[in-house]
Amino acid sequence: MSYQHVSKVELHCHLDGIADPSILRAMQATGVQPAISPETLEALYPVDDYDGFVRWMSAHQALEGDLDTFRPILAAHLDRLRSQQVVYTEITIGAGELPRDRGELVDKFRAFRDWVTTMEEGRLQVEFLVGFSRHRPAEFAEELAGRILVLHEAGLIVGVVLAGPEQGHPVRPVRRTLQRLREAGLGIEIHAGEWAGPESVWDALEHGIPHRLGHGVAIFQDPRLLERVREERIHLEMCPTSNVKTGSVPRIDEHPVRLAKELGLDFSINTDDPGAFQTSMEGEFRLVEELFGFQDEDFEKIRRNALEARFQPALRPPL
Repeated sequence: MSYQHVSKVELHCHLDGIADPSILRAMQATGVQPAISPETLEALYPVDDYDGFVRWMSAHQALEGDLDTFRPILAAHLDRLRSQQVVYTEITIGAGELPRDRGELVDKFRAFRDWVTTMEEGRLQVEFLVGFSRHRPAEFAEELAGRILVLHEAGLIVGVVLAGPEQGHPVRPVRRTLQRLREAGLGIEIHAGEWAGPESVWDALEHGIPHRLGHGVAIFQDPRLLERVREERIHLEMCPTSNVKTGSVPRIDEHPVRLAKELGLDFSINTDDPGAFQTSMEGEFRLVEELFGFQDEDFEKIRRNALEARFQPALRPPL
């Protein structure tokens, strides 16, 4: 089948959504005791609605707070990506993993970055974004922006992600912060139209001016909005399994990824939180091939669009 052999590019994956019971058991087998047991995480499956996702992420918080905690988790994830023919990936690191002291921040992140470069083995390019939630106050965003700029100036990150619950948390309060980061050369991605309607996407476009939109399933409810996204070639990071698992889309056969293909939109296919949703890049590609009839030419176009939408201008071998 075609999905197994094409090279893949993933732009939308959260570091704190990668762990799964098999990764945690592998850590235990090497003598590393994770902060959450495989059994605890396993008991939270299946994640099949928004509340289930919140429970899963809440339990996962025990792993957070230190980048180095994620080394064995990320190592396992990168092994999986290589086996699935993924050649480029952008991974979002949560604000909670960043030390507040700027000297410690750069030293720690650079050591982590150097380790990741070694783990790439010359077969996979890994880049990092920093994400923060909409529910955070504007003052938090401004303080975080200072640390983000330090990392960007050091060449350690390439973009910023605004995620989290949309209802009651518009983009406008952090407009100035996002503008500041964009003007500094960082890529801007905003999750919008995932758990709210088209108004959330309009808000993101007006006040965040993003280079890319995460999810964006609500775009298809508004013809005028859809036309703007198409005309301006705004890249959509589509996450089919995630959208069904969290209730953004009622059923997988109703996912607008089929329409995105038919309309020739600029989009990629991603896992979002592969640990939570028990999915993979290969699984997502298999899904759209078998359910929506994606073919070789579709996968090639998706790969090309994703690469063109990347936030890291420089590509390393084998790309």
